Amino acid sequence: MKRTALRVMVGAGLALLLAGVIPLAHAQAPAGMKLYAFSSGGLTVPKNFLQAGAPATAIQVPVGFYVVRHRKGNVLFDTGNNDRIITDPSYWGAFIQGLNPVRTPDVAIDVQLGKIGLKPDDFKYVVIGHMHLDHGGNVGKFTKSTIVLQKDEIKNAFWGEPGTPQNYIPGDFMMLRNDPGQLMPNKYPMIQLNGDLDLFADNSVVVKRWVGHTPGSQMMIVRLPKTGTVILTSDSVYFAENVTKNLLPDVSLAYDPGGIFAAYQYIREMQAREGAKFFTAHDPDAWKAMKKAPDFLE
Repeated sequence: MKRTALRVMVGAGLALLLAGVIPLAHAQAPAGMKLYAFSSGGLTVPKNFLQAGAPATAIQVPVGFYVVRHRKGNVLFDTGNNDRIITDPSYWGAFIQGLNPVRTPDVAIDVQLGKIGLKPDDFKYVVIGHMHLDHGGNVGKFTKSTIVLQKDEIKNAFWGEPGTPQNYIPGDFMMLRNDPGQLMPNKYPMIQLNGDLDLFADNSVVVKRWVGHTPGSQMMIVRLPKTGTVILTSDSVYFAENVTKNLLPDVSLAYDPGGIFAAYQYIREMQAREGAKFFTAHDPDAWKAMKKAPDFLE
């Protein structure tokens, strides 16, 4: 009788799981979580820069960043172009001509966040996919947040490996370093990772170390109560078709090509296991179709 009862209980539990009554991927997503998409203007680049073998036609791409509202605190993923370029074309030097960024006042990060009633002081965590000029540009504005970076990315931003320093702007992140004579190296609250981090210990917002685009690049997994799993890729993925067709960017943007291919494979596995979506920072077609702030996914 006891064995029969046990078999019935186990069978019933399996049936519930298979029926989706207890969806494992969403089980720990807190009610009320929201994901917002923003763009820090746009950049003009040849398509073959972001996708090897594509035409060299110049295209305008968004500069995406994302906000997660969580009951334990707000999270910002990436910070876009430094707002200084809006009024100071000399800040990026020669990059300003080559990339031709949108520099109208409405692309400023304070204006963008204001669409959902937030300001820089309202974030518990700021997660930077990597520190290139179009992802870590405004990190210095978040003085009350804990900055979450891979230790290797901080190192590479300040003293890059050969072939990697060209896309970092030291003025974007110099303020993170403490004043001379201080015992702690960082002035802002900071978590320097050498791996992954479950930000709220509930599996809903997970930072994933993913060396590929840079020596310390990372992605972020967001598990929403209704939408399910969304992977924020930063520059691990440039275009959706890079994943479906296994296409690398130009070699200058692929510190570890094998790591980029591994990111594509991980995304495909997450699509199979959890029905995951993935968002890039620079895919213009995906951006057109995406819900943008003040709209949101939940």
